[in-house]
Amino acid sequence: MTDIADTPRHAVESSPSDEEAFHIPDEIALALTEFAAVEELSRGDAICLILRDYLRAKGYLKGAPPV
Repeated sequence: MTDIADTPRHAVESSPSDEEAFHIPDEIALALTEFAAVEELSRGDAICLILRDYLRAKGYLKGAPPV
């Protein structure tokens, strides 16, 4: 878990509804919808899975992947 002191202020002040505060291009939104359906995930869970795997591959997320 990230220490709140290490988290940028704007991230701490964000609300859960801020997920939709940015624009997802149409082609990415369609691919995300398809991915979520095939993997039988909610859109939010699909986004988290993709981000987790990407951040782990780039070295920003440490530790073993969840089982």
